[in-house]
Amino acid sequence: MKIAIVGAGIAGIATAFELMEAGNEVSVFEQHRAAGEEASFAPSGLMWPCAINPWGATAFQQALQLGLARPAFSELQIHGGVLSSPRRWARRQQAVAKKLRDSEVLPALQSLELLAMQRMQHLQEMLDINGQFSQGLLLPLRKEPSAAALYELTRRLSAAHIDYQRCNEAETRAIEPGLATEIQIAGALYLPEAWSGNGRLFSQGLLQALQTHGLQLHTQHAISGVQSTGSGVRLQWASGSQDFDAMVLCAGTHTNQLLRPHHVQLPSAPIYSYSASIQISEESLAPRRAVIDLENNMILTRQGSRLRISGGAELGYPDSPERSDDARHALISVLLEWFPGCIQPSQSILQMWRGARLTVPDGLPVVGASGIPGIWLNTAHGGFGWGLSMGCAHHVRQLMTGQSTSTDPAALDLQRLR
Repeated sequence: MKIAIVGAGIAGIATAFELMEAGNEVSVFEQHRAAGEEASFAPSGLMWPCAINPWGATAFQQALQLGLARPAFSELQIHGGVLSSPRRWARRQQAVAKKLRDSEVLPALQSLELLAMQRMQHLQEMLDINGQFSQGLLLPLRKEPSAAALYELTRRLSAAHIDYQRCNEAETRAIEPGLATEIQIAGALYLPEAWSGNGRLFSQGLLQALQTHGLQLHTQHAISGVQSTGSGVRLQWASGSQDFDAMVLCAGTHTNQLLRPHHVQLPSAPIYSYSASIQISEESLAPRRAVIDLENNMILTRQGSRLRISGGAELGYPDSPERSDDARHALISVLLEWFPGCIQPSQSILQMWRGARLTVPDGLPVVGASGIPGIWLNTAHGGFGWGLSMGCAHHVRQLMTGQSTSTDPAALDLQRLR
């Protein structure tokens, strides 16, 4: 088949790999000059396990609180009056969180994550794409959580089949020698099988490899319309159109504007977060692996010779220099509090980024049929875009080729949200 993919982020490039491997002729359409310019540009880098992501699946988030004090930057910040769209979406998200149980979310999340890991291993055995991967994740605790709170978190980790070790202060500092000596550490949880990496670097490397095998990439093509033609589908843009047998929308925050003329909508919202990436100046003082600050909901990952710290969640706020400055201060302050001396902010170029992760109320991706003949969805990945990219892409491939799926399709289908 001739298949079009709208969006050249990590989801779109992973989908291209899967569909090309199945023998299809694939074209990717991207509105920017290069791939990975939106949600894939500089997210946290955390891959697996997905359940420990503080901005992840709704049903797991409460277990990550541990009764700790929560600074304002660690919570979802909502702009608008009580009847505004952001407030209405947030109320729906809260209602879903109250109803959802682990048993409704974790099976789909675990199944997709396992599939993603298997497909990543398969891809790496074929192509060996550089993703600046790093193994291991530390969750240091500045104070002892209540026994009940810690039990609840470890219970859910065990239920999700996530290996972890409980560490005292000495063991925690042995894992991360660069931790500030001034910080009192009550202990930590260490996840030895966790992974992080540079999703944009990986997607660019994969894109280059696929282009050598026939992938057609069309940059600076802002798709203005999609439609089913009876015999296939049609993509439209300002200067032309093209017909295909099928298409997959991996368009992130642009998905609804393409679906709206067909009276199909995702109950989604763009949740904006921030990241700061900076060169390591003293390797001996830098973190060796990913670290999550559960009090601030910030994620610190290695990106080769750079560090990236990410956090914050905004709904309905316009971009502004003042909020970006506040985010920069919060991120760098937390980084230097945990690992002082590892960077020199005044002497290194700091790359600040604000990006949107399209999110639906239950936090899981939307992957499956759109309800429009020939048009498929692989979107709304929330905080899981990088970690689940290969799993979601393979799920789309299984659906489009009529194969049995590794993940319950009803758990990811758009129909679950209606």
